[in-house]
Amino acid sequence: MTKRTKIFFAAALALLYSTADMIAGPVIAERELKFDWHRIFSFIACLLFCFAINYFVFSMIPRLRLQKKDGDGTRRIDRIGNRGFFLIVWAFIFASWIPAYLILYPGVLSYDMISQVDSAINGITNNHHPVLHTWLIRLFMKLGVSMFSSYEAGIGLLSLFQMMLLSYALARLVLLLKKKKVPFPVIAATALLSAGWFTNACLSVTMVKDSLHAAFLVLFVCHFAEIAMDPSEYLRRKRNLFFFPVISFLMCAFRNNGIHIYIFCFAALLIMRLSQIKKAKNYIALIVVIVLLPFMYKIYTGPVFDAWGIAQTETREALSVPIQQLQYVAVKKGNELTDGQAERMKYYIDDLEWMDSKPCAYDPFCADFAKSCFYSEHYDEDPAAFWKFYLQLGRQFTKDYAVAFLSNTLGYWYPGFYRYSYVMYDNYAPEQFAVPLERKSIWDSKIIKSYYKSVCSSDFWRETPVLRLFFVPGFALWLLLYAMALAWKRSGFFTKVMPLFLPMIAQYGIMILSPIASFRYSWPLYLMLPLAFLAIWGDTQPQTLNAGCECTSGGIGGID
Repeated sequence: MTKRTKIFFAAALALLYSTADMIAGPVIAERELKFDWHRIFSFIACLLFCFAINYFVFSMIPRLRLQKKDGDGTRRIDRIGNRGFFLIVWAFIFASWIPAYLILYPGVLSYDMISQVDSAINGITNNHHPVLHTWLIRLFMKLGVSMFSSYEAGIGLLSLFQMMLLSYALARLVLLLKKKKVPFPVIAATALLSAGWFTNACLSVTMVKDSLHAAFLVLFVCHFAEIAMDPSEYLRRKRNLFFFPVISFLMCAFRNNGIHIYIFCFAALLIMRLSQIKKAKNYIALIVVIVLLPFMYKIYTGPVFDAWGIAQTETREALSVPIQQLQYVAVKKGNELTDGQAERMKYYIDDLEWMDSKPCAYDPFCADFAKSCFYSEHYDEDPAAFWKFYLQLGRQFTKDYAVAFLSNTLGYWYPGFYRYSYVMYDNYAPEQFAVPLERKSIWDSKIIKSYYKSVCSSDFWRETPVLRLFFVPGFALWLLLYAMALAWKRSGFFTKVMPLFLPMIAQYGIMILSPIASFRYSWPLYLMLPLAFLAIWGDTQPQTLNAGCECTSGGIGGID
């Protein structure tokens, strides 16, 4: 970076962060849209401190020489070989999570498990929770009964399967850093954080769709990164043409918004590579595979679902932001609506009875309550009419729309908000499930139990500025912005480096359109952040295949 560039990024990010952390965040959190002049001193102090830290970071990191080309760490992992390195990292991550498995066995039965167990036992009728995930729960529960006469044993086997797959995916990402010559200390730190971060251990044994989706998302971004950096090298392994669509399909099938990440990444990559469109004829097979996936997914959620009698997810599940904005206007500005606007509002929002009904009470930080009062069928009758009404109100109540959006996404940009940043530890009561399910810990260690309960639920970690980095979803955005600033001056930023950030940008877009600023929604973004290390330090330029190279990007794990 030039001195001018360092000053620009240091000042810009300091201003953004200080505004979010000292002014906008607290104002939105307190639901009082008044500027408190007492905060100005804290703002100035934070701005100056952040600028100094930022300038130091932007000055020092580009100068770091974390390893020599023939450093000891590099020589050791090169002697091991890619296959051996991958297996060691995979085994290390998996073994590090075993205490969580033993303590939480058969798994964390929270979040959506009540409805999914009911569907698994009595029949899957809709795609509100991904059908494939519910079907997998059914399969393992039946397997547990047939082999061990216990539903819990089946859930325990599913937890083990999730641990193996997620640790496999993270080891695959660490291997990608090695292959792209990221400095050894960064590779080692990534492996250690993947293994030691409590969130990975706990969510690997949590019965929630996010766990398997995250595993396939990490595998997807490994393949996407290799395609973006060197499609010729990627195509040398013909098996990639089989494994890539399988991984991509499973990434989409285990969470309904996975397809949006997929489409965004490749659409943005196409725009960035328009200048190289003449080379497309060299990659016809790869292009066909990429284009084929959305059609495969459409067939799966269309004719296949119809044949199985599975209903689609209600439209309101995709409209968290506009529903929340409309209800904010109804609560705060209802007396300013015309009779026609009020009638139209009632047409979409449960006759506005939710305003006086506790179960549907408006919550500015969670759209689930608002969505429960929305008539999806009225939207489906005429979507264009809804959006026309929504945009008309938006022009009239622009500020209120902005406040509603900032409130609902508060946890994704304000590091001081941690209301929903917990990782679930306790299970629901056994009698709440269609068949009684309960925790049957294999290892009764009070110390380990206390540790996991503390890191999952205690506010102490979330209130501490440095430790908060690993516990609050709001830091993911700032880590991403700083990584992009550090990679800014690399050769071929827009064509070779920026594409590495596309999956993370897509994930953040999914997050801010979600109904709640939950930590488990931001978790996949944290898992993908090692791509930033590749963008900052890695070799992103196409390379010719060296004779006798042991391993490239083949297979589901990228190893032979």
